[in-house]
This record gives sequence, C-alpha cells and structure tokens, in this order.
Amino acid sequence: MRIRLPKPFALALVALLVAGCRGELPYQGMLAADLYALARTSFDEGLYKEAQAALDRLFILFPSYERAPEAQLLLSETHFLMEQFITAEAEYGRFVDRFPDHPFASDAGMGRCRASAELSPSIQRDQEPTEVALVVCRNVAADYPGTAAATVAEAIAEQMRVKVAEKLYSIASYYFRRHFYESSITYYEAVEDDYADTAWAPKALLGIMKSYQEIGYQDLVEETRQKIIDSYPTSEEARNLADDPPPPAATPGGDGL
Repeated sequence: MRIRLPKPFALALVALLVAGCRGELPYQGMLAADLYALARTSFDEGLYKEAQAALDRLFILFPSYERAPEAQLLLSETHFLMEQFITAEAEYGRFVDRFPDHPFASDAGMGRCRASAELSPSIQRDQEPTEVALVVCRNVAADYPGTAAATVAEAIAEQMRVKVAEKLYSIASYYFRRHFYESSITYYEAVEDDYADTAWAPKALLGIMKSYQEIGYQDLVEETRQKIIDSYPTSEEARNLADDPPPPAATPGGDGL
C-alpha cells in the first residue's frame, strides 16, 4: 500500500531533502504561502515541533505575510499542545496585542486563559500563578462578553478562585494542627469572608468553631455553630451539626481543651 503525502507537504519535503544534499539552509527558496502550508500540514499531523520551525522561519522572512494572524495563532497552539505553557501564554498574548480586532482575538484570549491556568501549581505550592490565571481569565471574560471564549474563561476563573480558597483553608488547617489557633482563625476567616459562596466557606467556619472550642471560647463556639447551620443549611457541615448535640460548655477555670 502506497501512502500519498498531501501535495504542499510533499513539495516541502522534497525541497528540504534537496537543500540538505546541497548544504543549504532549511526552507531556503520557500515562499510565505509554502511555509504556512507546511506548518498547517505538520500541525494537523501532530508534528508540532516541525510546525513551529516552519512558522518561525515564516515570521523571520515574511513579517508582513497577509495570513500572519492565523500563523500567530497556530504557533500559539503548537506551544500549548507541546505543554510549553509559559511560551504559549506569551504567544497568545502577542496575538491579542497585535491583532486586537481580529475575529480570532477572542480565541487567542481564551488560549491565554487556558495556558495561564495550566501554570497553576499543586495546592501544596505557592498559588501566585493561580492568582495570575484568575486575573487573566477574568479579563478575557470581560473583554469578550457574550462569546464562547468568555464562557470558558469565566468557568476557568472560577476554578482558579476556588483553588485559592482551598489554599487558604489548607494554611488555616496547618496552623490548627500545630495548635496555633489564633493564626488558624485568621486564615479561616479570610476564606469565609472572601469566598463565602464556595464549598470551603462552611468548612472554614467549622474550623473556626473548633479553634474557639480549643481556646475555650464557648459562647463563640455556639455562635459559630449556629451560623454554619443558618448560613449553609445544605452543606455537609451544617447537616452534621444539626444532627449532633451542641458541644458541652467549657468547665469554668479549665483550660478549654
């Protein structure tokens, strides 16, 4: 069985072989349209590195190529699919800066949001990249309202926001486990104040309640318990508290533990 290569790709391959035999530079003699066709075919076949090489050559030799926006977006996609997310984010951003009114600008914005989100690290690490992704995606949603890109960006932004809340909760829990209850309350309160609409808010309130119990602030324990039940009645934390009797009051003069 003979495999037939697409014509643009076959012609480009012949040109590369000839150039190699003569010791010439790759892609020498190819026109802008040929380089773009080669990049497009390579991309469609999953040969992203080859597509990048052809596009880099295109931008060097033909910076005013009429299909430069499509080429720029294609280059961005190759970096994303090769998991080169830092470069992908920069290339998508370059598209938005150079071609803000292009019909594909919203797609580039969405790509930038996706690439930024991919840079968000595991919850154990510092979440500054997550906060950056949150801002980037919120900006995309605001810049392209009513588009599919805005819908995707809003969803990713919310994922990043919830992840930041989870990180704050994990810090609070770290302090709680080490008996630094005042510090744990500070971080739990940050979750409850700034992320009240997330599933981490009732968890944070429960952490506050337990911290008060460890300290011996029994009046605040009951107050916080009731707040969880009233503010988050459908949460697992509220259901469990509603089923359990209130914790016993601390013994006067006791250590509250």
